[in-house]
Amino acid sequence: MSKKTFALIGNQNCGKTTLFNVLTGSNQYVGNWPGVTVDKVIGKVSSKDWDIVDLPGLYSLSPYSPEEIVSRNFLLSDDYDVILNIVDASHLDRSLSLTLEVAAFNKPMVVALNMMDIVKKTGINIDVEKLSEKLGVRVVDISASNKQGIDKLIAALESAEAPKVKSFFEDRANTAVANVASKLDQSLNDGARTFIATALLQSDEIYLEEYRDKQDVLSEIARGSAEIEQAYNTDPQAYFPKRRYQVIEEILNSCKKEVKSASAVTAAIDKLVLNKILALPIFFIVVSLVYFGAMYFTSYLGLIPFTNDDGETEFATITDWVNDNLFGGIVTDAVSTLCESAGAPEWLQSLAVDGVVGGVGAVLGFLPQIAFLFLFLSFLEQSGYMTRVAFVLDRIFRHFGLSGRNFIPMVIATGCGVPALMANKTIDNINERRIGLITTTFIPCSAKLPIMTMIFASCFDGAWWFAPFVYAISIFSIVCTGIILKKNSAFKEEVSPFVMEIPDYHMPTLGNILKAVYERCRAFVIKAGTIIFTVVVVVWFLANFGFADGFGMVENVDDSILAAIGGAICFLFVPVGFGSWQATVAVFNGLLAKENVVGTLAVVLGLDGEYEGGESDLTAALTNYFAQVSGLTPSPVLMSLVGLSFLSFNLWSTPCAAALGAMKRQLGSTKWWIFAITYMTVWAYCLALVIFQIGGLITGVVPFSVYTVAAILVLGAFLYMLFRPDTKPQTALKIASKTI
Repeated sequence: MSKKTFALIGNQNCGKTTLFNVLTGSNQYVGNWPGVTVDKVIGKVSSKDWDIVDLPGLYSLSPYSPEEIVSRNFLLSDDYDVILNIVDASHLDRSLSLTLEVAAFNKPMVVALNMMDIVKKTGINIDVEKLSEKLGVRVVDISASNKQGIDKLIAALESAEAPKVKSFFEDRANTAVANVASKLDQSLNDGARTFIATALLQSDEIYLEEYRDKQDVLSEIARGSAEIEQAYNTDPQAYFPKRRYQVIEEILNSCKKEVKSASAVTAAIDKLVLNKILALPIFFIVVSLVYFGAMYFTSYLGLIPFTNDDGETEFATITDWVNDNLFGGIVTDAVSTLCESAGAPEWLQSLAVDGVVGGVGAVLGFLPQIAFLFLFLSFLEQSGYMTRVAFVLDRIFRHFGLSGRNFIPMVIATGCGVPALMANKTIDNINERRIGLITTTFIPCSAKLPIMTMIFASCFDGAWWFAPFVYAISIFSIVCTGIILKKNSAFKEEVSPFVMEIPDYHMPTLGNILKAVYERCRAFVIKAGTIIFTVVVVVWFLANFGFADGFGMVENVDDSILAAIGGAICFLFVPVGFGSWQATVAVFNGLLAKENVVGTLAVVLGLDGEYEGGESDLTAALTNYFAQVSGLTPSPVLMSLVGLSFLSFNLWSTPCAAALGAMKRQLGSTKWWIFAITYMTVWAYCLALVIFQIGGLITGVVPFSVYTVAAILVLGAFLYMLFRPDTKPQTALKIASKTI
């Protein structure tokens, strides 16, 4: 059996990545928003000697985005044998346009007609055989999510042939294309020359620039354009797409019956969730329910049976069991026993129990909440709801220099900031991309969730409104940043149009949801086992060794090296209410990985992973710590202000080191990278300052001081930048570089 390479191409949201996973067994993440696949991904079909190149999802091969350039350049090459074009059967009118474009390459081709199970449920009938006849290529009906029709598809791929229909255009247009193609580089194959000739007649900027010194080519383009305009009374730029849609209409009229634009269920739901007035409140309600649900199922609902000291059966929450029984009992006891049996010295036992179990265990204790959070978010993503949120927010973001496309990385950011930042490369507008890269990580990722949960439990007593309040501040930070930066001449540019396909609602498969949850949780655990492990070990060493009586272990952590380091710089955080060395070192360790904040506090507050009375030592210790760290009279209000200030700086300052690296690569400029870091740090610090000082002044728990004056000045400067008149006109829309 000879080795073959297949180019997998299709629209966004058509199930392309799902099919790729089915064919290759890949663990590629499946989402329901545009831009999941940014670069081409190669997978192998285990049962065949086949490579499948998963090209970025796109709607056309017109040169308006980097994804389209990636796909187009690959299709123009001879680095593949067969085109596998996956088509959403529920949106044939839009999907077939790409099919007709791809057919021009004259390569062996198979069309996979996906989501046929959904189509049949809506009462739509598609004659697959007739569709195959009209397109001139083999068409196979499948359902990638249910793995239906996959064997039939593989059989079709084995015997794939070039399209029998050579052109869908009319005679005069075909002649013009052929004449231009004859003047092009003869080293290109016939299909490539035909495609480029068609693009040149449509005034494709990239190819016109390439052939601007070829006078014979330019003359033939002018001659062909004039002939098309004379024959069809329209210019080539309008003729070719118009003709494609005429052909699509003819095909659909003969192959598709009982056409419905959307299912009755989808239409009914969209009347509510896309309502101009209700859409945004519904979104915040959904987000609130997601986070409340994650907390309720893990921290409030007793699900795991255990026998108490009286021999009675009780039910513990998942979080309590993980903390009390797993890390506070099983793991701690096992590690202690192992160290004692091995005759380990005291310092090694302390490192293992206090450092590793106490630090890493404190982070992993939040894994249940993270898993449930991803479970609910994955359901929303894969059901089609998040796509609608992008549409809703586009109407809002557009007023602030952003578009609905910026929301896509923000959704991804709920999992991890690194892929979220990488997803910004799908944004064509240079300035929208820069603003997006600055604001994407304002959305709390899984690494920040332990910090949120810690503050949620210790400072706000599990208040139901806490999570939506935090996310409201995140959206507020994004919107305000967009307004402020857009008034600057460096960002002053028209907002790019946002075009996306809204799929019908459908029930996600359990397998895809669990796969998404697994991949995100796996990444969280791997980070805890590598970066966080390393950091807590270093923190333990610095917290347990000092120079009090010569170098060695210290009994009091205040005499440690870590206390000395933190004490030297903690003055920076006095104005925001947590100017202690413990909080300072936690914040700085969080710059490497945000999970380190919790692990560091667990170590420096002297915890050993044990829990009593169903309440974690971390929560109890933090409650006492925040009550006294400000140096003010302890009170529930002060506790909330210190906790919220601490949370604000850690959530909305610079992301982790890995995310900063991804940000630098996407910005492509050290200058802009430094600006982004500076802006995010200043924003987070000023937010924490205003919350603690002005919030404390209003509530009467923080006295008036020079720091209060500074907070008032910061608030005044912010309001001026936010509401100052915007007198400079917008510049013309620029598209990001086409060079791939």
